[in-house]
Amino acid sequence: MVGAMRIVAAGAIVCWLGVMAFFGAVIAPAAFTTLDREAAGRFVSAVFPRYYAVGAALGGLALLALLVRPLLRLLLHDDRSGGWVSLLLVALMLASTLYAWLVVLPAAHAAREALHQTGAAAGAVSTESLAFTRLHRLSSVLNGVSLLAGILGLVAVGLRR
Repeated sequence: MVGAMRIVAAGAIVCWLGVMAFFGAVIAPAAFTTLDREAAGRFVSAVFPRYYAVGAALGGLALLALLVRPLLRLLLHDDRSGGWVSLLLVALMLASTLYAWLVVLPAAHAAREALHQTGAAAGAVSTESLAFTRLHRLSSVLNGVSLLAGILGLVAVGLRR
């Protein structure tokens, strides 16, 4: 049963990393090379809430599986401890995803709307465009943190028996 929880956690992390890689390597580039910039931005903005929801669900599943493991070991009188590194990495992955989804994404939408309200020319530097650029960069950093934590978390889950 403890081994099954490890498999569930690893499977959820692998799926989560797959979603992140597919979105970053396939969906977003395809949108921006196929559609005009405005339409691609609207499309990606429509996908992001779902992307983060899937990440949060998979992160919650991985975190739950990693939390259940020590409880099962306790019930089974298994003296092995550990697994805390993978638990912390998945928690970091989930926290960065939730922050990007619930804080940064709404702020980026508001900044994009403010930018459209000003009617600034494409590529023009304004307070609104700087705010959106800063939020977009923060979102990219958070996704990078989540990706790195996921890879390291997967390694930690795989190394731990």
